[in-house]
Parts: sequence; structure tokens; C-alpha cells
Amino acid sequence: MECFNRLDTVGKEEVVKQVTMYVMRVLLGLNNVKAERDSNNDPLYDEAPPVMLGQLVSMRPGAFVKDVVNVFRAQLSRFWDEQTIDKIEDGHCELFWMYSSDANLRSIISKHTVHMMFNEAWDSLPDRFGALRRFCGGLATAFANMVAVEFDFSILKWEMNENRTSLMHLSLEGIFQCKQRHVLANLLQ
Repeated sequence: MECFNRLDTVGKEEVVKQVTMYVMRVLLGLNNVKAERDSNNDPLYDEAPPVMLGQLVSMRPGAFVKDVVNVFRAQLSRFWDEQTIDKIEDGHCELFWMYSSDANLRSIISKHTVHMMFNEAWDSLPDRFGALRRFCGGLATAFANMVAVEFDFSILKWEMNENRTSLMHLSLEGIFQCKQRHVLANLLQ
């Protein structure tokens, strides 16, 4: 407020105008937020995109472009040029055809398990498919979407009500884990 009060009338008007425009954009954006829920009103979790070599070699190149690359093309084009995006597609195509014709590559990838870490799997093909690896690494480390984050905060606000303001972090973590027990149980099946 001290800085604002030091401004002349024109400066104050400009600040108020900018803040007003910002608030309007935020409110209009919030109007477009839609909850992603399933029929049980639980958070809707989309299937994770394919990022491991075993998953990628099972997808035909056309399906990979249509179902994976094109889904993220608008975001990719903000940071990568068309040639790099083409390298992702070409890398997948080369991987797909190499897998079907190279017994050594098939042997390497067939040894991968679902418990293998991303880097461990991709390190089995050193210095190959760099753009494809960076793309898949980005998909594998994507942050939770806003709906999932907002759902967690809703749980937090519900559990940290006026009668339970002194809950310790460990207690809150236990509550979160209990609320997600059915999701975790489904992962083991």
C-alpha cells in the first residue's frame, strides 16, 4: 500500500486497471474448470501415457503419433521446433522397426519388467533415441493435474476443520492414505 500511495493519479489508475484485468482473467478461467470424477464421485485417473520401451514397441507408429504425440503437440510446439517433434516420431518409428527386426534389441527389451525404473530401462539403449527419451521422460514426470491437487486440498480443508486444527503432519498423511486406500488396492491387482 505504501508503494501504491506514492503513485500519482495516473499510476494508481493503471495499477487498478491491471489488477482488475488479472482478476477478471482468473475468474473467467475458474469458470472453465470442470471436476474430473467417475461414477462414484472419486477422482478420475486417466491411464498413464506409454513411456517405457516395452510399451512403445507394442504401438504402431501411426497410433503413437495419433494417440500420444498429437495429444501433446500444442504443448510441445511451445518449447520444441517441428524438427525436434519430427525426431520424436522418427525415433519411435525406428525403435518399432528395429524391435521387429533386431533379435538383440528384442532380447534387451524383453528383459525389462514393470518394476524397472525409467532411466534403468532407457539406459539399456545408450545414445539412442534421444528426442524420444526426452519426450517420454517429460511424460513420465508430469505433475498431477489441477483437479487431483484441488481434490487433495478439499480433503485437507475437510479434515482440518475448526475442531481439528492441531493435527500433526503424520496424522494428515494417514488420513490422506486412508482416503486413497481403494485406489492403492486397485494398483496391486
